[in-house]
Amino acid sequence: MAIGADEFYAVASSDEWRLTFEGALAHYVCPDARRRVEFAGRVVDLEPGGYGPDLELRATGVTVRLASSFDAGGLPEAAAGLAASVSEIAEELGLPADVEHLQAMQIAVDGGMDAIPFWQAVTGYDQVGDADLVDPLGRAPGVWNQAVNDGRDAPARIHLDVSVSADEAARRIDAALRAGGRVADDSHAPHWITLADPSGNLVDIAAWPDLP
Repeated sequence: MAIGADEFYAVASSDEWRLTFEGALAHYVCPDARRRVEFAGRVVDLEPGGYGPDLELRATGVTVRLASSFDAGGLPEAAAGLAASVSEIAEELGLPADVEHLQAMQIAVDGGMDAIPFWQAVTGYDQVGDADLVDPLGRAPGVWNQAVNDGRDAPARIHLDVSVSADEAARRIDAALRAGGRVADDSHAPHWITLADPSGNLVDIAAWPDLP
């Protein structure tokens, strides 16, 4: 059974977790290597019934990702309770949450299906589904191939897709407009809004679909 944002935040802390198209993300600040490993070990020991989180340990802290599935309609039901348990461990260890930079990003290529073998060859990525290429190590942005000339007046050959929480999406859109950008397409709002820089290069800012 899949859950949406309301069900997730009824259990998980909105002060620590953000929903993106890749799932629920949290980052805990921890410059101490031993405490990072201790935190990660305790999260792994939660034994979430086959739904384990992705953990990324870096010099400044630990990022936790609970993957979503849009084929299934959202996050697995276990995600909310697991997020709450992760937050409890972080609190016990005194690890503060940092939500400012939580996001998911992919590169969208207007190359169509014929371009997939090329991009897989140059990136060394794995193909997932029909059009997605993902980093096997889960570190770099994914590459998504879409049809050429999909209805836009001047389709870009490559553009970025940036997925953040709904409130952060609004903040970034406002900042981009004040920085000289413009709205190129808002027909898919609030799911995503396409912005253009002064030269016409495109970026899709996408929020979790069932948030206002």
